[in-house]
Amino acid sequence: MVGSEFNDLEHDLLENIEIKNLLNSLDEGAFVIDNNDNLVFYNNSAPLILKTNLDDFLSKNLRLIYYFENLFQEQIIPAHIKDLASGYKISNIYKIDEQNHYFENERIDLYSSSGEIKGILYLIRDITKEIQLEISLANEIKLDNLSGLYNLRFFYDEIEKEISRCSRYGYDLSILFMDINNFKVFNDSFGHKAGDEVIRFTGESLKNAVRKNVDSVYRYGGDEFVAILPNTPAKRSTIVANRILSNFQNGFKEKLKIIISGESYDLNFDNFLLKGSKSKKMGLSIGITEYQKGKSADQLIKEADIAMYKAKKGSEVPICIYED
Repeated sequence: MVGSEFNDLEHDLLENIEIKNLLNSLDEGAFVIDNNDNLVFYNNSAPLILKTNLDDFLSKNLRLIYYFENLFQEQIIPAHIKDLASGYKISNIYKIDEQNHYFENERIDLYSSSGEIKGILYLIRDITKEIQLEISLANEIKLDNLSGLYNLRFFYDEIEKEISRCSRYGYDLSILFMDINNFKVFNDSFGHKAGDEVIRFTGESLKNAVRKNVDSVYRYGGDEFVAILPNTPAKRSTIVANRILSNFQNGFKEKLKIIISGESYDLNFDNFLLKGSKSKKMGLSIGITEYQKGKSADQLIKEADIAMYKAKKGSEVPICIYED
């Protein structure tokens, strides 16, 4: 016992010194309560893990310790943590120094020699570092390192899930397929390092244009990108498409000054790159399609790709909705 002598009840629950020594040797926090939910014992690790002086809680209801008050309330575990491949069973999210910490908890009934429950042992383990590492590794698998967007593999995982939801519940779903106009010319003129900067800039433009925690954006490959817009019909998705264009056009000229400082290009025209006497416009073309029952992911991509090429050859607003 930390800072206190064992009383008769403690002696009854933790029958011998070997059990106490065992609990004190654990890296996990250990708490023992009696049948009235009063704290009888805690091990050496417990106050270090919770960063709380526990002496004042001895012989008092366990729920007075905020960790346990929080534990016994309904816990809503975020999906991106709940679905981690390792299968950690997070049962408490508890703030320490204003940061969320993730805990696994184990409840063990303590029995008397006659077989009656005489108390409960709670073991708590802070698995925050493990969770953060797994989130980092999971993100590396999902992310395209250059653009900062999700990658193609993760796109196909997510689009199949969205198609399944739409098929089951009749939800709307739109796909945006995007391409950077004249990207090859830019790469040939200024090199791959400058081209990489354009890819990064485009990734940021897309992320800042879509609805947070609703839409998702992916690098499809090269200078092609795709966005999934759940619960959104094609016509309404033009709002997001126009926001994407606006983000790209408003920021590209300033980005261009940084990328190709000292090179010959015309700042009198937004998003124009000059190579010799020929001008090539840098911008985005966006094709849109929407899910209809029975369509596959590949079919949706094909339709959005067709619409995107029409947008390249179309009007001043480079957005096109696919039509059969």
